[in-house]
Amino acid sequence: MIPLQTNLSDQTMLMAENRNIKANYALESHIQDGYIDYISVQKNGRESIDNKSNKYATETAFFKVWNSFFSNKFNPYSNDQMEVHITLVDLYLKQQAITSIGYTIFTGNEKVNIEAVAVFNFFIEYHGKKYEKQIEVSTTDYNESQSMSVGDTYYTTTLTNPTLQKAMLLQDCFNKSIIHFENFIRMVMLDK
Repeated sequence: MIPLQTNLSDQTMLMAENRNIKANYALESHIQDGYIDYISVQKNGRESIDNKSNKYATETAFFKVWNSFFSNKFNPYSNDQMEVHITLVDLYLKQQAITSIGYTIFTGNEKVNIEAVAVFNFFIEYHGKKYEKQIEVSTTDYNESQSMSVGDTYYTTTLTNPTLQKAMLLQDCFNKSIIHFENFIRMVMLDK
């Protein structure tokens, strides 16, 4: 189970503008709480998909982060109103091997790049005009593990806790989606 991290980062809060607009917003997730796909890519490009080992409260995280964003950055008492619909279309993790299987077997050292990827659809209706955009957001981090045996005991040490790393990458992915939404809404505001 990947722990639920649903905090808006300080950077996100600073980059997102406070708006004197009432956002009548709806959130929709095509991904329910449960298992998410974990794509493993070997050095030679061979991919495998595991959809039964990484359980995450995707829908819960999505709603918490976006509800927090709208409640902090929009004015629910404003006469200026905007219709917003945010849809989480896809969310998965991808591990890209940096070292080959032969190198890993020979040295016991494995280097990987972990990536969280989410796809969002943004829809805004403002002052009679409609705007729509689909974006793909990704966040990535590096991890390294070393395996060794001493006698009959086998040890593996990892540079970063893999489960916590996945939780942070998923949280960062949601935060980054808000920055993309901010860029989109700025374009809408310039067009009014």
